[in-house]
This record gives sequence, C-alpha cells and structure tokens, in this order.
Amino acid sequence: MTQQTTHDGKLLCIIPAKGHSQRFPRKNLARFQGRPLVAQAIVTAQESRMFSTVCVSSEDEEILSVAKEYGADVALNRSEDLLGADVQVIDVCRSVVKYFVDQGQEFVAFAVLLPTSPLRTANDLQRAYQIMMETNARSCMSLVECEHPPQRAVCLQAGHVAPFFEGDNFKQTQKLEKLYRHDGTVIVSRIDAFLQDPYFYGESVVPYFVERERGVDVDNPLDLAWAEFLFNNGSLNVELK
Repeated sequence: MTQQTTHDGKLLCIIPAKGHSQRFPRKNLARFQGRPLVAQAIVTAQESRMFSTVCVSSEDEEILSVAKEYGADVALNRSEDLLGADVQVIDVCRSVVKYFVDQGQEFVAFAVLLPTSPLRTANDLQRAYQIMMETNARSCMSLVECEHPPQRAVCLQAGHVAPFFEGDNFKQTQKLEKLYRHDGTVIVSRIDAFLQDPYFYGESVVPYFVERERGVDVDNPLDLAWAEFLFNNGSLNVELK
C-alpha cells in the first residue's frame, strides 16, 4: 500500500489511462525521461505521500502491467461501458469511486492525475489538497493561463472569416479578461460531495494556479518533445526521483 502522510482521512488517487488515442497513438505509454507517462504519474503520486491508494484505470493490458510494475496499489480494468470514444474523465472517476465504495473502502477525498501532464510535482498535489481544505471547497482544480486569448478565436461562416465570440475582443491583450484552461496536473475533490453531485466545474470549485511553462498537456509528439526540452533545459523547478 502507498505510504500516506497524516490527513484527516484516507485519500484516493485516480489515474485514468486509456490505451487508444487518435492524435497520438499509445500516448499514455510514450516515454518522458525514460519512463512511460502513466508511470511518471504513479511515481509523483507516491512521492507526495498523500494517498493510501493509487489506482490506475485502463482497458489496456500493457498499461495495467506498467501500473503494477511501478507500484500502483490497484490496476483496475475498465468495464465495457467505459470503452467508448465519448467516455470522459468524470465518467471514469465515477466508476472508480463506486468500485471502492462497493468494496467497503472509505476515502475523504480523491485526486485525479492525467498522465499527459509530466511536469507536475508532488508539491502540486499537496498544495491543491491544502487549498481545498483551507477554503472549505468541494474541489480544487489546477489551472494555467491561456497562452493566447480565446476571445480572439475566429470561425468560418459561409467560407468567410468571422469572430467566434461577440464583442470587442480584438483590443489590447492586457484589456481582455484573463481566461484559463485545466492542464491536467490535478483535480482534488471531496468524496461525499462528488457522490451526491458529480461535477468538477462550478460552484465551490477553487483554483490552483500552475505556471504556464509547467502546464504542458501532452496531446501529440510535439507536446512531448516540448516538455522534454523544458525539463532538460533546467529552468523548471522539477525533479524526478
């Protein structure tokens, strides 16, 4: 069992890691600093010393094998209803939480770590949980400021370029409202609130801000190469054990 530091109750770590990806085949097994991405997420969860249980959820036998190799407490094979292309992370979390509830295991909260955020640190996980507890929020979500103002997005209407959003969105960047994206580093949520109403966005969800340069979300080989470059450049405060 993963060693846990002192908390008010047991914490669960959920690492969703499907085997198929259209834009980057087998991306959760792609290597970052010599480790599969899913393994890197497991190791960081272990380094945080927060969790009594680290669970990897996948339909892929190789990913489940890697999970066991790197010491995940539970390598959970997904049920058939979680194999479709439209399945979302929240669906996986709902299924994993139900699995442990049915097993009679009780947790006060859980964290979601996407394998595609290789520059996360153990401190990110600890701080997000701390913020949730200090603010008495139901959840805490990591956010990164958008690299480019989404307000300036355009679309094609009858073959012509048109603004996607209404309003004066092409003024100076500093005059636009700051917008953010979830980078996949961490979501922490209270179990009881999630069971009553499973959502990650909305009321009583507070932010944990991640530096833009660490908020790399690996969606293609170029993203992975960029994460490797940033790490090897030595400018990030990130260490791998």
